[in-house]
Amino acid sequence: MIALNLMDTIRFLGPKLVAALFCGGLVGLERELKSKAAGIKTNMLICVGAMLYTSMSILMASSKDQLGVQGDPARLAAQIVSGIGFLGGGAIIQSKGNIVGLTTAATIWLVAAIGVWIGMGQIEMAFLISIVIVLVLISVTFFENRFLGRKRLFKIVLHLRGKSDELTRSVLEELLLSNEMDLEEYRETSAGAQPEIRLTYHGRVQDHSRLVLELWKIPGILDVKQS
Repeated sequence: MIALNLMDTIRFLGPKLVAALFCGGLVGLERELKSKAAGIKTNMLICVGAMLYTSMSILMASSKDQLGVQGDPARLAAQIVSGIGFLGGGAIIQSKGNIVGLTTAATIWLVAAIGVWIGMGQIEMAFLISIVIVLVLISVTFFENRFLGRKRLFKIVLHLRGKSDELTRSVLEELLLSNEMDLEEYRETSAGAQPEIRLTYHGRVQDHSRLVLELWKIPGILDVKQS
């Protein structure tokens, strides 16, 4: 195997490392702004890892073993495709018939592919692919919310001024019904000094935004947090 000194390693991996951090961070930023599990750090690490494995595979293939046989540059890098599936599978959650995290899993898969491109030295193409992925995620989400009216799962936490009662619950259920929200879970906790209510429901984005504004108008609610 070819032995690289520190300066050779910096020249070989330096530009690729910067490109991997940028591309992974760019895609991760879009995920982070949507409060997804795989955010900036995760996508950066995935892209850098895929780049390192691909670069290592290329280095190993460029040298010959004792028998003079040259290695296959695709052998090590090919394991990225199967290995990244474990991370993607961990991002998918199934709850009460609702599957969450498919887009995040697909994004993880694509970020790994970007890392492979960078490891091969195709940095310009990696930049282009990253920009296209971000544009697709933003534009398709806007189209779905604006024109398709697709329902999503929302979770909010309401902090109350005092202990919840049946009146508060009836008001919340009426608000959910009037905004065409399907209630999945209603849970009250009062262990701490400040009582809270956790709501999980399905609905459209525009209806959810309207509901949050109406919740702020209820005198007994201190704040509304989305989780």
